[in-house]
Amino acid sequence: MKKSFRLFCGAATGIFTVGLVGLGAAGAVDAGAATVCNQAATPHYDVVKRADKAAVDGKLDEKVWSTVAALSGDFHFPWDAKEAPLTVFKAYHDSTDFYFGFEVTDPQVLVEKDWKPDESTVDAEDRVELFFAGGSVDKPTPKGMPKYYAIEVDPSGRVHDYSIEYYRKFDSKWKLEGLETKGVKTETGYTVEGKIPMKSLEALELIQNDVMRTGVYRAEFSAPKQGEKDPVMEWISWVDPKTPAPDYHVDSSFGAFRFLK
Repeated sequence: MKKSFRLFCGAATGIFTVGLVGLGAAGAVDAGAATVCNQAATPHYDVVKRADKAAVDGKLDEKVWSTVAALSGDFHFPWDAKEAPLTVFKAYHDSTDFYFGFEVTDPQVLVEKDWKPDESTVDAEDRVELFFAGGSVDKPTPKGMPKYYAIEVDPSGRVHDYSIEYYRKFDSKWKLEGLETKGVKTETGYTVEGKIPMKSLEALELIQNDVMRTGVYRAEFSAPKQGEKDPVMEWISWVDPKTPAPDYHVDSSFGAFRFLK
């Protein structure tokens, strides 16, 4: 999600209070071990370790995925009082790569035929999104703030990846080294599968003490209403950022991924 399609409300006032519950496959994060600053319980997800290497084909049909717990029902519309369509997210690692998968229920999948070189095609499409941060994304310090990173993947597996520098300076020329993705349309929506080298995440200083601050989102788009040009845009999130308007680019929209050994 980028500012061209969002209503931003400014920096959040809480410190990583990320919350509508839904702890996925997790127990409590040790506050001493986590690298984030918490004043409240932080929703988190355990990225389990498996020996299997999934083929990134978008099908999510390998046996290893059946052994990995899902966030599943944790996804919701933070800014709309209605039930969100089902989104299932899973992830694991094999010490070398971080694997992730989305299974999306969507009766009306919006996807463009042609892909623009600047990757802006994704702005008008259904998609799933992952944000990664090594520190705060909205509270500058005298030493500044580290960049954070986003990948947005459409139903065809095409990627818009970019880095973000405070304050909301997007660099779409940035590429996540080694990222592989694939998307497949299904009878009920679409699936997305991806793989990121662990060394790429570590080089960006995103995994600290086995914890990575992560936002997990979905852009749920529908055909434009009669007489309008733009699609109907709705926003789904793992964590409720508690902002008055849709906004993922705040600390309060992130949870924590704990990498198990």
